[in-house]
Amino acid sequence: MSRIETVPRSVAIIGGGMSGTLAAIRLIRQARTPLLIRLFDPNPELGRGVAYGTTDFSHRLNGPAKAFSLRPDDANHFADWLQARANRSGWRDFDDGLLAFAPRWLYGDYIRAELTEALNVAAPGVELEHVLARVDDIVQEHNRVRIKVDAHREFLADHVLLAPGVFKARPGFAVAQALHDDGRYLADPWNPEALDKLKNVEDVLLVGSSLTMIDAVVSLEARGYRGNYQVVSRRGLVPVGRSETQAWPEFLTDVAAPVSARAVLRAVRVQIARAKAAGEDWQRVVLAVRPHLTRLWQGASLVERQRFMRHVRAYWDMFLHRVPPPSAAVFEAVRASGRLHLHTGTPTAVQSSADGRLDVWVRLRGGSLETTLRSDAVINCTGFEYVWKRVSDQPLPARLLEKGYVRPSALGLGIDADPQTLAVIGIDGKASGNISTMGLPLRGVLFESGTIAELLRQAVLLAPLLDAAGQYVDKEERDAA
Repeated sequence: MSRIETVPRSVAIIGGGMSGTLAAIRLIRQARTPLLIRLFDPNPELGRGVAYGTTDFSHRLNGPAKAFSLRPDDANHFADWLQARANRSGWRDFDDGLLAFAPRWLYGDYIRAELTEALNVAAPGVELEHVLARVDDIVQEHNRVRIKVDAHREFLADHVLLAPGVFKARPGFAVAQALHDDGRYLADPWNPEALDKLKNVEDVLLVGSSLTMIDAVVSLEARGYRGNYQVVSRRGLVPVGRSETQAWPEFLTDVAAPVSARAVLRAVRVQIARAKAAGEDWQRVVLAVRPHLTRLWQGASLVERQRFMRHVRAYWDMFLHRVPPPSAAVFEAVRASGRLHLHTGTPTAVQSSADGRLDVWVRLRGGSLETTLRSDAVINCTGFEYVWKRVSDQPLPARLLEKGYVRPSALGLGIDADPQTLAVIGIDGKASGNISTMGLPLRGVLFESGTIAELLRQAVLLAPLLDAAGQYVDKEERDAA
């Protein structure tokens, strides 16, 4: 007869960006019995991901330091950390304390420091192993999961947390490989070496007008670029600069909250009109809406969610995800100089012209008319891809969908999951017992699933579930596996 005994449990976290690292930090701090946490990510620096991997100090957090503490019981923690370390990092602009808009690279340092601190005080037998590899596939086996990273390495885990972060979006047009190779087309708008090569060209075309576009403009300006920008986006919307203010008085209470996208929008417009009439900052109203997002989203029907995504989402993104003041100042100076031209439409093709420049065909919004824009370089600023079926450069999302371990959310954004436990829901409609997810894969379930406050909430929710995984197992069965 096989013996049942307590043995070290294991949790696999797929993705070492902010989501996966926050989950690891919380789990390390909570675990009191032996636990092996394997964190799979090819990036040697955990905690950075795409957002906090940029080394450009002009790329700032889009909120003040007081909003980015990783310790819910200490709102000043990140600001205090900055005060002690900012100057040693080479950043000299820390003079606003809690209102400082820090470089994203420094925030990555902060996340990594929190991970180190958690490991320093971890209970005996609680360990973290960083596997420097991309996960290609996972296989369900009995009550465990086999993780495959390449042809020669496999790992077993009692529970898997899918925290892949963001997938870079691809434009809806083909780009010749030669344009990638010679640097005239930049698929990665945060590539410092590629941006260096553009600082002396006359004209740059940016596809997309979100915060990624702001990053590209700020980076080029910091390099001394003095040419023109052409920005092409489907709606022609540009993010607004952030002002620091207090939330507007409550108007979306639990009792009286509107239940449709149209009603919510109408209520918000009424409050904005009142704020403007009183000479107040309209951004106060946005701050009053934000605490209700999860409740309103989960209480909305699929039809209402679809209506919001079609008609409101683009505007909401521009108003919620605002531009940090230092970046806004740079961007507005460029606009005021007449060097930025905004086009409303969708690029359909990019080709090299006889004179070495680029011809970009753009289908104008609201019809079938096309125009051709000339540029010396094109930068993809379309942001991120949330539809897993469109992610073509990584094998894991496709294999998870093919096997039915996960299914797309009802909106098609990210994957379906139980909003209470964050367990993924498979093609059979059942919640998994040993695969969970967090962060941006929950875009369709929770919508604003990648904010700092929401990620901290998810990490707190997941930690006890992950810590309990595989507490007692059949030792012979595990050894045989």
